[in-house]
Amino acid sequence: EMGHMRSDNVTGSTIFVGSGSGIFFVRTVRAALAKHLSSSSEVVSEMVPGEDDHVHPQSPPNSLWNRDEVDFSSPDQIQVDPSITFDSLVRWSESYFDIWHPPFPFLHAPSILELFEKVASHGVSPLNSIESIVVRSVLSIAVADRRQLPACNETLVPSTLIFRSIEDAVSCLVPILIQPSTISSIQAAVSIQVFLLSMLRLNTASRFSGLIIQMAFHLGLHRCPTRYKQFSKPEADMRRRLFWSIYSLERFLVQSLGLPLSLKDDDVDVCHPQEENHLEDDGYGNITYPPHELFLLPEFLARNSQIKGLILELRHKNIKFRVTDPDEVARIDAEISRWWNDVQDFIDPVSTEDDDLYTAEANATITHLKPCHRLLLVVQKHEAVILLNRPVITSGSSIAIAAAMQKCIGASKAIISIVFQHLQNSLRSEGSRDGRIQQPLFWPGFTWCVWMSGLILLYAASDGCYSVSVAERLANRCIKILDNISLRGGFWPGACAATIRDLQQALQKKVEND
Repeated sequence: EMGHMRSDNVTGSTIFVGSGSGIFFVRTVRAALAKHLSSSSEVVSEMVPGEDDHVHPQSPPNSLWNRDEVDFSSPDQIQVDPSITFDSLVRWSESYFDIWHPPFPFLHAPSILELFEKVASHGVSPLNSIESIVVRSVLSIAVADRRQLPACNETLVPSTLIFRSIEDAVSCLVPILIQPSTISSIQAAVSIQVFLLSMLRLNTASRFSGLIIQMAFHLGLHRCPTRYKQFSKPEADMRRRLFWSIYSLERFLVQSLGLPLSLKDDDVDVCHPQEENHLEDDGYGNITYPPHELFLLPEFLARNSQIKGLILELRHKNIKFRVTDPDEVARIDAEISRWWNDVQDFIDPVSTEDDDLYTAEANATITHLKPCHRLLLVVQKHEAVILLNRPVITSGSSIAIAAAMQKCIGASKAIISIVFQHLQNSLRSEGSRDGRIQQPLFWPGFTWCVWMSGLILLYAASDGCYSVSVAERLANRCIKILDNISLRGGFWPGACAATIRDLQQALQKKVEND
């Protein structure tokens, strides 16, 4: 664990970013090209996406949304707004259930629809604080999604139904803290966290993780619900979905910020939906599981998150406890391959059919998985390769290090090419001129992956391990991708694009001088 300790001149405190985030590599790349960087290169280019939310300029309470995104003239919460109907609430929240709910099904969709019916009939005031948080989180995420989706003539969401600012969202933590832990309250906390993630406020979202994980422990979510007879089948399913959503989100945050794991695998015995090991103890007899493909997406994300945890424990532990056994590296590499082989059968089931028969079952799986979710799974594979190999590519020169460099180059090229192709195909097929597409680059991790891929290729080119011209061309693609992600309105995609642009220019100067 190298990491980096910063002094915060604003608060007078310190900020630590662990090397799992890539911060040590970022500083190494900048050092390699330092004498060719312009003096105007900003300090923020030595930061990792989402590490500090205070770099966002101070803003008025309502500035999170524009006037053409939210209706600020709506009545207060005491009055019933006749423009808020059940159908309008369903339409406003459509992108949340299309994009965010499939990978992270921590909410019970029918229960959300019941809340919508209550709001449509009686307004917001009858909702308790927990119910209000969930509704506002879902609709706030959906409003942010609109920035990346094609323009529509839908009416604006009233400001009473969303978070007006990041501070407004964070302040909702108070009722969660003062009430006893329940499934509903932890769902509300996770819903705020997902909103913060969707806006790339990773530092703030990570602070929620501590509360969420302790609540999960209090509720016993880290224990497989099938072991306990007091849970009905629907309750057990919901607890399992909630836990693995929390787990995947936590692993994303600790990797992005280089923090120690909060959820250790040896403290968890919750089974995946398709790998239940406690049926003999549950007393239910024959259990009929939901359709196979419904929970494979979150299951694959959770399994990939487990691999991320193995990598963080291998590569970024305290130096006294760090293991450098090549067999452990090979074991994790095998886990990545095993996971990817299973994912390929899921995202491309037709290729596994005998005699090229296009079965109804295979077709159902393909139509169920949206292109943006397929892209997420593919990127996760190459991201894992980078996470495993990147920490050693600046360690000197040896055959093992050279091999790790080439693996990082291959994974970086794949991420940039796959994401860029998804973006270009969508823009072309939809005729989009403003960058908005039906299957947007929604996942906040896309920013980190594309940014890190660009840095790796530029570093490899500067070190003579890769073609300079190809690295520059792929860096241009990184910038275009990040510019598209910037449509959502966050600070970091644009900052990451600027960093790549600076390093690209520095590489050009280095080549000219050499």
